[in-house]
Amino acid sequence: MPRIKDHEDKKNQILEALNQCLQEKPFDQTSIKDIARAADVNHGLLHYYFKNKEDILTQYIKYVIDHYKTLFNDWLTAIEAQNFNEKELIEEFFDFMNSRITLNKKLSKVFIEIWEIAAYNSNIRSILQQAYREWIDTLSEMLNTVTKDPAAARQVSAATVAFLEGMALFSIILTPDTFDFNQVLTGFQKKIIESL
Repeated sequence: MPRIKDHEDKKNQILEALNQCLQEKPFDQTSIKDIARAADVNHGLLHYYFKNKEDILTQYIKYVIDHYKTLFNDWLTAIEAQNFNEKELIEEFFDFMNSRITLNKKLSKVFIEIWEIAAYNSNIRSILQQAYREWIDTLSEMLNTVTKDPAAARQVSAATVAFLEGMALFSIILTPDTFDFNQVLTGFQKKIIESL
């Protein structure tokens, strides 16, 4: 058992190193040696854990998605104990998404890069498609508790996810004086909740 944990810890150390590298320069300009240096390991060790640089990226994306799924599930477990009504739960969900994901500049910066790669790489695109399907499904389930129209809940969910991703992009590209991003997000989300 300790060997498995050590293996996973070392692998996660390398994935965190890629995250650090992506804060400094684009993936196509990041070398295996850069990742190894950031992980404080010999670059040959990366090939023990990963097939190639793209495999590191693929595993990194899955690692980040799994991390945020775990955060969300932990948050949901804690929030359900507070007995919010359906609309309050959706408001809390939006607050979680805004603070932990949409306005997380480090995460958004990396995902801008990943979106670009996904446009040309079917493997990366497939991973993102699955993640977005799950995100839309989760929000649809929540909206179905307040609107008994599953088709409308799904459409609103897809539009909301697209809006949140657009706001994540804006938060990186536009200057903070352009918009109060949090105010725009909460105003939009309030209108969604009011319309349900």
